[in-house]
Amino acid sequence: MMYPETNFNYDNNNENKGNRKQRRQNKSRRNLHKAAAVLAGVAVIGGSFWGGSLLTQNTENTVQAASTMNLSKDETTPDIVASSLTDYSDLAAQCLPQVVSVTNVIEVTSTSNGGSDLFNFFYGNGQNQNQTSTQESEAYGSGVIIGKTEDELLMVTNNHVAVYDKTGNTMYYSYTASTKERKVTFVDGTEVEANLKGADSDADIAVLAVKLSDIPEDTLNAISVATIDNSDDVKVGQGVMAIGNALGLGQTTTFGHVSALNKDVTTSDDNVTRSMMQIDAAINAGNSGGGLFDANGHLIGINSAKSSGEGVEGMGYAIPISSVEDLINNMMNQKTKVQVDEDQRGYLGIQGVDVPTEYVQRFGMPEGAMVTKITEGSPASDAGLQLNDIITAVDGQKVSSFETLRSALSYYAAGESVTITVQRPNGNQYTETQITVTLADRSTITDTTEADTEEGSSEAETQEPQVQMQKAQ
Repeated sequence: MMYPETNFNYDNNNENKGNRKQRRQNKSRRNLHKAAAVLAGVAVIGGSFWGGSLLTQNTENTVQAASTMNLSKDETTPDIVASSLTDYSDLAAQCLPQVVSVTNVIEVTSTSNGGSDLFNFFYGNGQNQNQTSTQESEAYGSGVIIGKTEDELLMVTNNHVAVYDKTGNTMYYSYTASTKERKVTFVDGTEVEANLKGADSDADIAVLAVKLSDIPEDTLNAISVATIDNSDDVKVGQGVMAIGNALGLGQTTTFGHVSALNKDVTTSDDNVTRSMMQIDAAINAGNSGGGLFDANGHLIGINSAKSSGEGVEGMGYAIPISSVEDLINNMMNQKTKVQVDEDQRGYLGIQGVDVPTEYVQRFGMPEGAMVTKITEGSPASDAGLQLNDIITAVDGQKVSSFETLRSALSYYAAGESVTITVQRPNGNQYTETQITVTLADRSTITDTTEADTEEGSSEAETQEPQVQMQKAQ
């Protein structure tokens, strides 16, 4: 997007002084030259991957670029008198224990393309063979504590913080980068492993779970569960506080106001438009998934993105909590995803390939895993998957390659059902459809070669009490 800026170049020639009409004619035309970038607030440290690097390019308010268990709305949270706030230390002290820092450990696998290219000449083995290397990187974000069961502590964050899934190709190499593990750090500095409970790439929302048994008692006493308020009641000009893991350096607080409501924000990273609140509280890389709190210390939004660029200041964006409340409550009651041992994993019974990035860019093909072969009598065959279908999501979790499909299925055991999102060729376009598949044990799939090309797994089998976020009354 090109943002207009008027540059006035006044003619100082003495011959034109006193001639107002002539001076107006000699003024320069408007020069449109301001480009802005929107950065989703998560910085990937190590290597050349930076999460959520987004570009603004739409002139119509679009920007390119956390019993049933529910969110708590009880009256136990002490309110701070909003109208008398001149010192924000009490507000910060109330809300900081409700926010966590999130570290996403990413495994990056790169493969040289072989051949007599420069990459192989300098970095290959000299025998025109593909070379594969694997390394780890880290991405940083934030989350908000939103629930507690008998066994787990639950946190909401952004999907792009909890789930990292990137693929790419260059002339010399291709790479895949995906989440290997997740860790959260509490307000007292204690770091523990977290597992994914649910994720939705379209809403950019995810829920993480930490075992209570992994959290020291002192830490449990130092943290608290956030109380949400109705974000539909938020007004322009209302004071807000944003808390997050800015630049991956630990929790920070920033203060500001709600600048606008119902802003349509489109991030180029996933090309999805979401309705958000615009705020002028500083949002930086690493703040994504953190909490936006009102003057009473109630959670009203999940910080997600910012506009940045020359001449652009104070344009941050948060997902209104009420718009995703039902989704979060649903995720809080899903089974926690824990990888199942390989001999217990469920399988689809397909072979597939990645959709090349070039085809996505040049021909508009969906990004995902294309089905190239289906084993007869397999779960995929029985459910109605077809050749050339492109799998783009598993239970709402984005799939960008065949490798990420394997990773997504690695949390499901044989006998469990998953919902596969498929883009199916329909003439010159693709039609999206949802297919429910019950995964099978590898031994029941006759073509073991095909079964071996596709790994699956399972979620934890334990039945959990249903919970909700707590709400302010």
